[in-house]
Amino acid sequence: MLRVLLMALWLGIAGPASAARFEAAVVRVKDGDSLVVERLREKRRSELRLFGIDAPELDQPWGIQSRTALRRLVGGKTVTVETTDRDRYGRLVARVWVGRTYVNAAMAWNGDAWAFTRYGADPAITGGQKSARAAGRGLWSLPPSERLPPATWRERNPRSGP
Repeated sequence: MLRVLLMALWLGIAGPASAARFEAAVVRVKDGDSLVVERLREKRRSELRLFGIDAPELDQPWGIQSRTALRRLVGGKTVTVETTDRDRYGRLVARVWVGRTYVNAAMAWNGDAWAFTRYGADPAITGGQKSARAAGRGLWSLPPSERLPPATWRERNPRSGP
């Protein structure tokens, strides 16, 4: 974990100069890569999608463990949020820290989420995934047949209903 933090600091991961940065209280952890926060100064709630990771769906192998891991990292805590974008569902895409811990990278390092490089690679996250995979941590301890990236899992398991 310390290596992930040091790597993030060394690489100067602070995002674009135009990124909004704010302090917030975590209100709810929805799954392993999204949460609801309340901005401390504005008393306004925002839904966040963690930048650079893709966590298993809740009904997918390792989905509950991923959400539990994120709850342990941020649940009920004050976090620093740095927005990078807004996704197609209107959620803020963000890098999140609890103290000096870079949460996005910690989720990959612990094997609780995949690195998601579609919109840009974050070396702290991709390095964390490489370490977790090599060590067989988290979802990397699952048999290969159960270790599907969420997008692949969703394709094979479409949701029913409206």
